Amino acid sequence: MLLNKERALRKMAEFKMDALIAAYPENVSYLSDLQSHIPYMYRHLFMESFALLPRRADISPALILMTVDASWPARFPTWIKEIYTFGNPYYDRDPEAKPMEGEVHFMKMMDDRQKWAPSAAEVIIKALKDKGLDKGTIGFDEKGFYPWTREAVIKGLPQAKIVDAFELIRVIRMVKTPEEMERITNVGVRNERAVQSVLNKVAPGVSEEELTQHFLECLAKEGAVFEFWNTASGSQCSMHIMAYGHYHPPSGSGYRLKKGDMFRYDGGCIIARYHSDAGGCAVLGTPTQKHKMYYRAIEAGMERAMELLKPGALPSKIFEESSKAVEKAGIKEYSKYATFCGHGIGIEARDYPIFTKPVKATSPYLPGSYDVPIEEGMVISIEVPHSVMGIGGFQVEYTLLVKKDGCEKLYPHTRELVVR
Repeated sequence: MLLNKERALRKMAEFKMDALIAAYPENVSYLSDLQSHIPYMYRHLFMESFALLPRRADISPALILMTVDASWPARFPTWIKEIYTFGNPYYDRDPEAKPMEGEVHFMKMMDDRQKWAPSAAEVIIKALKDKGLDKGTIGFDEKGFYPWTREAVIKGLPQAKIVDAFELIRVIRMVKTPEEMERITNVGVRNERAVQSVLNKVAPGVSEEELTQHFLECLAKEGAVFEFWNTASGSQCSMHIMAYGHYHPPSGSGYRLKKGDMFRYDGGCIIARYHSDAGGCAVLGTPTQKHKMYYRAIEAGMERAMELLKPGALPSKIFEESSKAVEKAGIKEYSKYATFCGHGIGIEARDYPIFTKPVKATSPYLPGSYDVPIEEGMVISIEVPHSVMGIGGFQVEYTLLVKKDGCEKLYPHTRELVVR
């Protein structure tokens, strides 16, 4: 199960919430393990899906889906067995043909008019009334609710208390389950293989476009879905060039690597909804003393961050101490340039917590800021970057699991100033 159910129920009790309704696609997947891509691809085209999680053990959870999206659990059932649907329930059937198993399940859902309504709001109201939750406190994942759906539910349940809960679900998601760690490990290992294959191709005369294409091909062979490629070469790799695949126009200038260039990479992919993130750098030819000094300095920042990454630590303090270590190792005024040194990772590329200076938060589920204390079971991408215009970009990044008394790499991966 992806959902950290024990943590979710504990948090719901803490904030006196009788039920959570996830609506943001990532949160629906997290609560239910629904893997359908429809809510992701058409999230702004009147396509809504929901997962209802009651706090009481004697009330069953439910998926609340558009009829078209019910195809997924009909063929690939999740741990949530009860399904409500809304939208068009009609289907055509050949009277002489024998439907396959998934079709049988789908038709059964469509025929169950006790768990169907024309609109999302109507079926949410029906589900909450069926479960005796229509007078309770309901947490709405407000980032995924269409305004008219939310308004209609509030109007239809005058005795319910509706509260925002997007931030609460993100707080629940911070501590990973074994299933989540398995997925992050799987996608991380495959992403590492793709990145290392790109590094093996780095050489004078190779174009940025060719390296990007190689990364895409490697990910495809790994069975992964490409997500991002924040990568460049020459001194211009000092800039953040976050590409969604190939550049347009190709490589901007058709740049080809040459001796003395730096190559900075930061790339990630997705498998089974879970994300990866790998970052590092290389030099073509013999590194200069400046190359070595800059890299050793960010390494010192990484070492300090890993030393401090343990339960109870504050991300802002880790960021501050990591920056001081970088400065001590040779990069003057690094604290002036640096903006952050890491983030959680999981069903989103950037989960909480964020390792930066404290930022004020008004959510009741956060401690007055986004500077959320580290907890055992978090999976963190610590990354220490530095950019020097005219020289290039330096980066070291590890994906780490927070343990009871420290941290460790979630899966085998190493970083060094690669020389090609």
